[in-house]
Amino acid sequence: MTLPFLSHLSPALRNRLWFLLAGNVMLLAFIYAHTLSNEQASFLDELSRFGPNVAPLILAALGLTGIVYTGAIDLSVGAIIVVAGTVFGILYEYEFAPAVCFAACYATTLVLSVWNACLIRWLKIPAIIVTLAGLTFYRGLALALANFSLEDFSGQISIHGDAYHYPGKEWAGGILLLAIVVAVLWESFGKTPRLWLAHGSSQAACRLQGLDPARLLTSAFFVSGLFLGLAALCETTRGLTIEPNRLARGFELQVVAAVVMGGTNVFGGEGSYVGTILGGAFLYLVGQAMLYAGLSEFSR
Repeated sequence: MTLPFLSHLSPALRNRLWFLLAGNVMLLAFIYAHTLSNEQASFLDELSRFGPNVAPLILAALGLTGIVYTGAIDLSVGAIIVVAGTVFGILYEYEFAPAVCFAACYATTLVLSVWNACLIRWLKIPAIIVTLAGLTFYRGLALALANFSLEDFSGQISIHGDAYHYPGKEWAGGILLLAIVVAVLWESFGKTPRLWLAHGSSQAACRLQGLDPARLLTSAFFVSGLFLGLAALCETTRGLTIEPNRLARGFELQVVAAVVMGGTNVFGGEGSYVGTILGGAFLYLVGQAMLYAGLSEFSR
């Protein structure tokens, strides 16, 4: 009996998922073995940090997966998080309640994601060009907002008070788990992900079936904004400071890597939310395993 989320996948993609699952299990076993030999390390502590650390990456990757299904891409996801984090920090400085800061952070992410889709639709420019421009523009916008709104802005905003850190430190694991359940169920039983895959396979065929490719692409960016808003909340609130110049630096490449490693075709038409989840977890666990092995980017 085939699991529902595997039923529409090609044999090659199914093999990719099994490979990633085996790789994640092996990495966990490696980390477990090293924690046993190190009195200062605990495997349970490592697992407890998994949710908060990996949540922003997997949540953003889940959002990007639907866009890549259509054959498009969003390279501005990290920069959008910077704008959302800066809005959060500005409202914090003006002493707004945590709930207002959270809502504004989430709404900013969703609005900018949909705005990307609108620009692509109106200008009829490929998504890669629009979002590549957005990668630089949104980071500049975040700095402009901070300098305009905050007197004597020093380059960072310090966030005090535990209530402002709940999404990133206390709720991240639960948010990630809920998002994974929703994504897997939607992939298994929802119609829209299959329409996105059809869009990525052939826009002409979609038109012949009475579908609107532009509307499908807009819906993919909208759903991406829903997931990316959760990623922005987790990423923004897990640190003690918000630095627009450094927040989510290089985040776009990690998100794209998680999606592509999970088996989603970068040209659209094939992919899996489950693969994205496994790909994001694999990237994180590889980094942790390298730390336990005594390796780093500075090693010679």
